Amino acid sequence: MLDETLVFHKTALGAGEIGGANRTLAAKLRRALILVDGAKSVAQLAPMFREGEIDVILEELQAAGFISLAGGEVAPSAPAAGEAAPANGLLRFEQAKRAAMREVMDRLGPNGDTLAVKIERAGSPAELRSVLVEAERLLSAYLGEAAARAFSQKIGRDLGG
Repeated sequence: MLDETLVFHKTALGAGEIGGANRTLAAKLRRALILVDGAKSVAQLAPMFREGEIDVILEELQAAGFISLAGGEVAPSAPAAGEAAPANGLLRFEQAKRAAMREVMDRLGPNGDTLAVKIERAGSPAELRSVLVEAERLLSAYLGEAAARAFSQKIGRDLGG
């Protein structure tokens, strides 16, 4: 867990992400990046997210080079006693969601809108896997079993399972 008194600031990469036209971050990570201002502490940012979420988000942003501590230091982080570090990480999960939405929209067009929204709303890898089962059924019905299997294999690799 991160020390609640730590204060992060955006790196040049982070500032470019916010100011640039190409957005590579998931909405939740982007929102956190916008809120990181070099003045707010981890404790001040925490209430703006779900309980326990801010540590993972800030660690992901730091690992990707979007934020750092003053002087470019890396924030020390260790799982709390009895806790395991997230295996896939929030960034990987969000990337898998985006890839799944893109695949559904590319393969189904407007017929995939409702499914893409369900994918976007998935809050955990388990929820996402449940929605992906539905996606596989729908793809199988529209495009055949081979297309559905290819989709499942690609997104399964992205999700790390």
